[in-house]
Amino acid sequence: MAKTPDTRERLLQTAADLIWTSSYHATGVESICEAAGVHKGSFYHHFASKEELAIAALDDQWMRIKPRIDEVFSPANKPLDRLRTYARLTLEMQREKQLQTGCVCGCALYALGSEMGTLAPALQQKIQALLEIKLRYLVSAVREAHTAGEIRAPEPERVAQLLVDLIEGMLMRARIQNDLAPLEGLEAAMFQVLGLQPALR
Repeated sequence: MAKTPDTRERLLQTAADLIWTSSYHATGVESICEAAGVHKGSFYHHFASKEELAIAALDDQWMRIKPRIDEVFSPANKPLDRLRTYARLTLEMQREKQLQTGCVCGCALYALGSEMGTLAPALQQKIQALLEIKLRYLVSAVREAHTAGEIRAPEPERVAQLLVDLIEGMLMRARIQNDLAPLEGLEAAMFQVLGLQPALR
């Protein structure tokens, strides 16, 4: 029998869903508690503020998807295969979230980061830290592909950041349009940045 989520887990998942599908400012503690079926007293037993909950929710969401990303970027996989599979995983995860929430959510980190700016330094710091972790996966794949002679990228950090900017831009477009169609071309666009043609499916 599936384990029933405890109060903290319900708050983390509910906050992630509400903030991701709506916005940080539009999501209050009261609405989080109501959706999670939790009393306000229980909320403040676990979290001192909405910002603290949001930071914990980002960590929780990252730990949920990290095993899938680790599998994609395993050294056992060829560097370009890692990037190809990552593009497909990005679309797959957005499709899963759309089925769960009824809308295209895009990247939680960029959506939240662009909304908050410098208004919540601790939250912004957490977003930056998670973005840096995600970037390192791409840097490793680009560097190894360059070393293997598969692409020319003597500055793998710069190329990887270009890929991130492309991915996040397409995710934001999909969120704005509430349509997954822009992400259908993600793999081809990534390989164009690398100066390559994507392999046929």
